[in-house]
Amino acid sequence: MRNVPIVLLHGTNASPWTMEPFTRFFEEQGFDCHTPTYRHHDLPDGPERTEALTGVSISDYVEDIAGFLATLDQPPIVIGHSLGGLIAQLLNGRGLIAAGVLINSSIINGTVPTTEMERALGKMFMSAGTFWEMVPGQDFDLLATYGLNTMPAAQQHEICDRLQTESGQVLFELFFWMYDIHQATKVDFEQASAPLLFLSGSEDKVVPPTTARSMADRYGAQATFLQFAGRCHYMQLEEAWEEIAGASLEWIDSLPRL
Repeated sequence: MRNVPIVLLHGTNASPWTMEPFTRFFEEQGFDCHTPTYRHHDLPDGPERTEALTGVSISDYVEDIAGFLATLDQPPIVIGHSLGGLIAQLLNGRGLIAAGVLINSSIINGTVPTTEMERALGKMFMSAGTFWEMVPGQDFDLLATYGLNTMPAAQQHEICDRLQTESGQVLFELFFWMYDIHQATKVDFEQASAPLLFLSGSEDKVVPPTTARSMADRYGAQATFLQFAGRCHYMQLEEAWEEIAGASLEWIDSLPRL
């Protein structure tokens, strides 16, 4: 068994199944892997889930995972996809992780969109009314265009069908951090000392490489940035995901403190 545990964190509308390939890979490499989920994400879609998720914040999810990390014997390596990558950065800002592998991480407070498609996505949310008071589900056409755009149609449908509803407040905090009075996605850089690996898909339209790199640059030498050609936002579920997992393992093995 490797010494440092790994905690894998999923994105919005999802649950641990979206991290299964990486979980299996790192378990086979001898790591003790954990796949916690955020509050109420174990509930099926329906009135109970809608009521439970209404008004829930990213800060609530951070507290959920921070509580889980407190049960471990030592700070873990956190591998996070999308929202999970953002939460890994927030946990790093609280000095709670040993290292972070961020797969197409959602943006943190202070990171601005760099492409027209990102700005167009924000405009779509602006036209959706008071979505922060709602619990939206996944729209297939939007997901296929932005998040699954390099995958076969059958796989796009398979993934979309398994995704569920999400707190609209969480989505508001992700896309409109500048209007969030609680600043839920603001990282404390003075406390954020763990090394970070930013993994970016060249065809990710949610957090494109130009935006991901600008976010990574805020950490200076603490962060490493790797771009993978032809990969989308959900690249941990794409064919040949082993290349990304292998690059992550190589980086982890290169860290002197681990």
